[in-house]
Amino acid sequence: MSALKSRDPMNSARTQPNGGAWLWPDPQEVTAPAVRAGRPVRSGALPASGQWPSDPPAPFWPPAPEGGERAPRALRAVETPEPAALEEYDALSLPEEPIRGTFGFQANPGYSAAPAQALHAPMPGATAAALGAAQAGWADPVPAGPAPSPAFDPSPSRLAYRLNRLWLTPLVRNFLRLGLPLLVVAAFAGAWASKPENREMVTGQIAQTVEWVQNQPMFRVTGIEVEARSPEVAQGVEQLLGLSFPLSSWDLDLTELRARAESLDAVERAWLQIRSGGVLEVRIAERVPAMIWRNGEVLDLVDDEGHRVARLATRAARADLPLIAGAGAPEAISEAQALWTAAAPIQGRIRGLVRVGERRWDVVLDRNQRILLPETGALEALERVVAMSEGAQQLLSRDVTIVDMRQPVRPTLRLTAEAMTELTRNRTETRGAPRR
Repeated sequence: MSALKSRDPMNSARTQPNGGAWLWPDPQEVTAPAVRAGRPVRSGALPASGQWPSDPPAPFWPPAPEGGERAPRALRAVETPEPAALEEYDALSLPEEPIRGTFGFQANPGYSAAPAQALHAPMPGATAAALGAAQAGWADPVPAGPAPSPAFDPSPSRLAYRLNRLWLTPLVRNFLRLGLPLLVVAAFAGAWASKPENREMVTGQIAQTVEWVQNQPMFRVTGIEVEARSPEVAQGVEQLLGLSFPLSSWDLDLTELRARAESLDAVERAWLQIRSGGVLEVRIAERVPAMIWRNGEVLDLVDDEGHRVARLATRAARADLPLIAGAGAPEAISEAQALWTAAAPIQGRIRGLVRVGERRWDVVLDRNQRILLPETGALEALERVVAMSEGAQQLLSRDVTIVDMRQPVRPTLRLTAEAMTELTRNRTETRGAPRR
């Protein structure tokens, strides 16, 4: 039986052991022991003690012819300098392929795969060990020269490192990107604006631009229109505003104009707006008179809040409104309105309500009659008097001048002079002549 042949490229170039059996581990693949490192050079085959542990096995392609043997692979040699000049290091840390110029490799022009045909020319300055290796035919001597210059150090300097760390600070980075440009611009602007002629130039340009914009036709107001319930109030508001047209809408302060219109007594509220076409529209909500207040010899119209509306020339001009008099009457107008409503059956005889001492009311009737009401509970007291006047008693139809209700539990009546004379005469006739 012929010898077993394998197609494995790693094993095809090797011969089988005895009996066709394979051994494990393969003696040819066992890693060579570590050697003292030096400067590697190209040479022929090396002994096992001089091989690099990282060298691959012998070339396996193309396969060797059957029955033949491949020429031994040229191995790399290590020049062993003097012990004092060596540095101990692990051979496994060396690169797979030597770097030209770094470890002192010297190419041999007469290098070939066969060690016997290699040309080894000793170089001047080589060490004794290198010369011996060269004579042995497996190493190229390399002259011992000065150490190679150190490689370029890419690490930054201390100043560059500190500047880089400073730039990574957010505060510094934001200041340099935003704050510093703004400060420079502000410094230039301040230096330019520090000159009076520059400031005057800018102020003049701004004033001209503003005036040109304000005088545009779209902002021009040519008239006013006042809407009110009475023509007198409308005319008074227009005169009170005192505007001369045409003018620009930028010159109109609507808030100030509204306050000026509402300062009129007859105006409760005012609305102002500029309509299209350049017309200033003013809408007026007038106060509604509720009573007439006699303040000395002056008659004033007041609304339901006691606010003055207008001056009244005569009482007959507004005979439909009740009359109140006395100091502090407008402040208590709500109570006066309640009394006026409660006296509805005798409203035809009421001449007015008089505020006494700013604390109570008197109801003044025709025939010089007066109802004196208390400070508190005036409405109930008046309702009792009205009830006695409308019932069978007919109190107010008698010769009574004053009905005093200031003490509701003890009402008091004051009669006229004629009624007192008649009452005395009746009492005398009933009792007889007086005793002498």
